[in-house]
Amino acid sequence: MSEFQLYKKRDFSVLVTDTLQFFKQFWKNYFRNYIILNGALLLLMLLMYYLMFKDTFQNMYRPNINGSWLMFNDNPILFATLGLLFTVIIVALIVITTAFPMAYLKLMSTTDKDSFTATEIYNKIKGYAGRMIMFGIISLFIMFPIAVIVLAVAGALSIILIGIPLLILAFPTILVWTMQSMYVFVEEGAGYFEALGKGWKITFNKYWHVVGSTIIVFILIMVVSSVFSIVPMIMMFSSVITSGGQPEAMVMTPTMIIFYIIGIIFSFLANNILYMQQGLVYYSSKENTAHYQAFSDIDNIGKDEE
Repeated sequence: MSEFQLYKKRDFSVLVTDTLQFFKQFWKNYFRNYIILNGALLLLMLLMYYLMFKDTFQNMYRPNINGSWLMFNDNPILFATLGLLFTVIIVALIVITTAFPMAYLKLMSTTDKDSFTATEIYNKIKGYAGRMIMFGIISLFIMFPIAVIVLAVAGALSIILIGIPLLILAFPTILVWTMQSMYVFVEEGAGYFEALGKGWKITFNKYWHVVGSTIIVFILIMVVSSVFSIVPMIMMFSSVITSGGQPEAMVMTPTMIIFYIIGIIFSFLANNILYMQQGLVYYSSKENTAHYQAFSDIDNIGKDEE
């Protein structure tokens, strides 16, 4: 029986601490399976990213040197083929990365276990993939325009100060609303607009707890991730100083590239923390309305007496 209480009423602090507690308890099984299912795709994405953009990055601060080996005008068929393959890999990574914590939590809720095989998780992800892709496509035409408008309005209002807090809250609010709507759409099989409505209720029922904890987790991830981008920047500017202030001295060295690659890998791994936190928000909302844990406790009383 799992020691982690999935269905549980959570406030701001508990959403943060339970998210960290989850990974403290289950990180070995969780990330081992994550790497098994996602590792090859992630490495392929990094390889293609490097091959497609290495010249661009290396010549970023050297305007006298032209572009990249991969130019549309030189070889449109190769350009289109690699671009399409890269897009497919990115979409697959996003689907698996987003669905992985959903599948893990679903297995915990239905099997009462906390350790699973990659096959168990993969089979659950396969069942999610279709509706997740459908949700993403529809959201490009519904949620994306809404997000652009809201962020644009908040950005414009930031000129008169009142927009600054709106701008700070706008992104995490849209993120939570989208994630919770996706959970409802995928887990409950709801229609798209029904899912948006339920996702809205989950977001605003305990708004400051849910959005506030999301901001904290997001900041935590960003602070740690920034190390991998700050180090290459420091190395670049150091090369300019040592060269007497010549911008052309800023070159992407192998060490810098390694830092960026590690940073991308870490970002994919760290995003699991945010996705898991959103999963706990969803299961907390289920507990608030259906009281699953109370019924579970009653059932356990009978088992204990036996």
